Amino acid sequence: MGIGGLALGWLLNRESLLAKPLKPDLTAQSHSMLPKRPHHEPRAKAMISLFMHGGPSHMDLTDPKPELTRLDGKEYSGDVHYSFANEASRTLLGSPWKFKKHGQCGMDFSELLPHTADIADDLCMIRSMHTGHNGHEVSIRYINAGIPAVLGRPSLGAWLTYALGSETDELPAYMVLSDPGGHPVDGVHNWTNGFLPSLYQGTVLRAKEPRIFNLNAPAQLKGDVQLNYLDFLGQLNKAHLAKRTGEHTLEARIDSYELAARMQTAATEALDINGESAATKKLYGIDQDATREYSTRCLIARRLVERGVRFVQLFLNGQPWDNHENIHGALPGICRRTDRP
Repeated sequence: MGIGGLALGWLLNRESLLAKPLKPDLTAQSHSMLPKRPHHEPRAKAMISLFMHGGPSHMDLTDPKPELTRLDGKEYSGDVHYSFANEASRTLLGSPWKFKKHGQCGMDFSELLPHTADIADDLCMIRSMHTGHNGHEVSIRYINAGIPAVLGRPSLGAWLTYALGSETDELPAYMVLSDPGGHPVDGVHNWTNGFLPSLYQGTVLRAKEPRIFNLNAPAQLKGDVQLNYLDFLGQLNKAHLAKRTGEHTLEARIDSYELAARMQTAATEALDINGESAATKKLYGIDQDATREYSTRCLIARRLVERGVRFVQLFLNGQPWDNHENIHGALPGICRRTDRP
């Protein structure tokens, strides 16, 4: 689609010719992934969130502290407030890594992020954000749900897909690319739909192939046999739902089955990176052992948003950026894994 087509699509959405109402209610018939009118003229069609659990050390990566470097190794004379008594110390520690300014904007990066530094002029770095809580789970909920310490609130991806819908009916609007090492801290709460209908929760792809189990029908169900089976199943499900109006979970399950049928072709193509050029794979870092796994997920995320998925989120297992100790050894390793992709 050319730029004229994109502009036409936005104009039609604005005039409600292609879109759901601006403020859809929570009745059963409103739970649709049709593109919805945004509150403001859109500047982006999709979002990829690279979620860095544990909190990357800003003073070692993007926020140099020259005074702390000057005082490295000296004793702090003021009051020390700490959460973990066994880690409390008055000895100041400056960053052991060198910083340089990059790009025409002069953005600060340490030597641990050379590839991110190369695109400094394409980035917007916010260094004024802070949180009033040092607990990881609580702070993660601040970011993902906007409220601390309360489970059951919709995640960011759920809100985005609820508000904006999707550009495709062949793939889920909100997809999560999980880590082969397991779920992040707080697990499935990171991509929950909360009190929104189940339709808006994140769809998790496996960390390894096959990324979706049972995506392709067995031989005995392919072709017309599967179509007839799905048609009959759809009739039974809708008859069951008609007697149970307001059952949003049931409605979402029916929608999921119908989406699964459409995904057999669309997802197979979207998740197959074999057609990407060798140059593209090298650019992402798929040719290197240290970056192959994470860069593969980054490339898949790009392919998903190119095909209309609204929100894609990549997680790391646990919280590998939570460097309470051995920062000299741990921080370079996680930077090597994520910097280039």
